[in-house]
Amino acid sequence: MKWLTLLPIFLILGCSQQSEQLSINEIEQIKKTIIERSNKHAQDLKNLDYQEIMTFYADIDDYIGFGDGYYWGDYKTIDGIWHDFTAGVKKVEKFDFFNHKIHVFSEDVASCLLEFYNERIDANGNTTKGHGCFSFSMQKIDGDWKAVTSHVTHNYGVYDENGEVRKWWLYYSPENRQKKE
Repeated sequence: MKWLTLLPIFLILGCSQQSEQLSINEIEQIKKTIIERSNKHAQDLKNLDYQEIMTFYADIDDYIGFGDGYYWGDYKTIDGIWHDFTAGVKKVEKFDFFNHKIHVFSEDVASCLLEFYNERIDANGNTTKGHGCFSFSMQKIDGDWKAVTSHVTHNYGVYDENGEVRKWWLYYSPENRQKKE
């Protein structure tokens, strides 16, 4: 008899969860929007446009940033990093984001992981080339997708004798696993 009392609760919970599920088209549109947003961020970095760079990040009290194996800090930390980056770089030759991997949790929460490559010239004329990856937790705030957490890994000095990145993990990648099966 107790299960009959609980049945309406389960039905209500089940129906409410189904109404929150997004269609494939809605998920694809969110992914497309986040990719466009991140590509704009890459262009803002290339343009050294500090004000526009910071529109990618949510100015919230609980923003969390990690990088290169360490806790870096909060929104003000990210703000300071990009402020100094834009002030200290003479020119950005390339700042490309690629290989976006996005998981949509809901209509206003997603994760975005991507690789980047950049080439920049500092005030002394020295060129730095680097690549790595970003992980962003994205939230739709006031109608715009913004990063609420970030993680970056910079990979400098990981090139082989031919100047190529050592990609030891490719052996385990989905593409290579499929070739073996």
